[in-house]
Parts: sequence; structure tokens; C-alpha cells
Amino acid sequence: MSIRKTAFFAVPLILAACAPTPTVHHPAAPASHPTPKATACEPANGRQGQPGCWVLASAPVKASTTPLYWHVYEFPSAEQAQQHASDTARVIRAHDRAWLVAVVDQRWRVASGRLVASVGPLTLLSSAPHTASFMEATFTPGMSSRIHTHPGPEAWVVLEGEQCLETPEGVMRGSAGDAMLVRGGIPMQLFGGTAVRRALVLILHPTTEPLGTPHRDWHPSGACLAPK
Repeated sequence: MSIRKTAFFAVPLILAACAPTPTVHHPAAPASHPTPKATACEPANGRQGQPGCWVLASAPVKASTTPLYWHVYEFPSAEQAQQHASDTARVIRAHDRAWLVAVVDQRWRVASGRLVASVGPLTLLSSAPHTASFMEATFTPGMSSRIHTHPGPEAWVVLEGEQCLETPEGVMRGSAGDAMLVRGGIPMQLFGGTAVRRALVLILHPTTEPLGTPHRDWHPSGACLAPK
């Protein structure tokens, strides 16, 4: 799979290094779980694999004098990934695969596993202590997020399908093998494509603040729903 560069309008600068990620074929979402049309990221509580955005783990983010990046490693098993876990690096099981994820210095590396992405720089909006929340997201055709804002940057690694994000500053699109990043504090709405979209998600937020807040003063133009 070749890696495409996504056009970015909502961040002044981004470096996203994504290694090719093989497509994994999953069964369609069970018919017994109705597909929501607009969703927010919530604690998983056993709902992994269902349509929606599910928070799997979080980690404190240490203060740094150098730019922060989200590093995503894939491992053959959670047990192997666990050998590299720490107070800032978490092991998550998402989309039936094992991952090690961390928000740390750009140069941070582990000795094994496959580096899938290093996404950043992640710009914080305040000097308050921050938390990195790591998520699994599955959108079926027609799904979207609610219109919302985050108190810090949000990033995605798209594993399957495609997604489109609209903000007041424009539209950005990504598909399997792409990494995307949007700065915090800007209203947005995320849309899936015509096929099932699966992604890993990061929201970096002040520890005492919620992941996201509904926003009612801006509405998307519908550009993400228009034919490409």
C-alpha cells in the first residue's frame, strides 16, 4: 500500500510518518446493534468492535521542552507489546490487533514491534497537566461525529476505509494508510465514507477537562458529503 499525503487546512504544520498498514477484513457490524448517525467518543465498556468511538486507555503526558508526537507501534500480541509498556506508553487491543501507543518526544522508539505512525507536532493550548486518551473508532456508511470541539489536538491513523473532516478552515480527507491531525479549539465534524472506516484515535486534553464539547455556533457546509 502506498502512503498518500493528506491536505491539511486546520493545522499550520504537521509531520505524519505512516508505514503501510495491511487491510484486515472484518465482518460487517452486527445487525443487532443499530448504527448511530452521530456519535461521540465514550468509554468502551465492552462495546469494542461496534460502530462508534470507544476510549480504551489513557496516559499522563509529561512536560517536554521539545515537540510531542503520537507514536503507534503494532505487535503480534498484547503480551509482546506489554514488555514495552510504561507510565506513558499504553498497550491497547483495537480492531483485533495489539498496539503500543505513547505521546512523547519525537525521537522516542522501542526496540521491537512495527512503527506504524509518528504523528505531530502536537500543540498544547495551555501549560496545564495533560492526558492522552487513546481510542478505537468504527464508522459504518452514513455515520458522523457530532459537531464539537476539543481542548487539545486530535489525531487519527486510518486503518481501513476513508474519512473526511470539516472545520471552518476547510476540509481534509484521509484513507487507509493515512495519518491526520487537527489542532485543538476548533469546531469540527467527522464523516465516514461509503465503506466501513476503522481508525485509531488520539485526543490530547488537559487532565481536568472533558475530551470534547458539543458546538452549536458553527455548522459544516456539507463539503464532505459532496462527490469528490
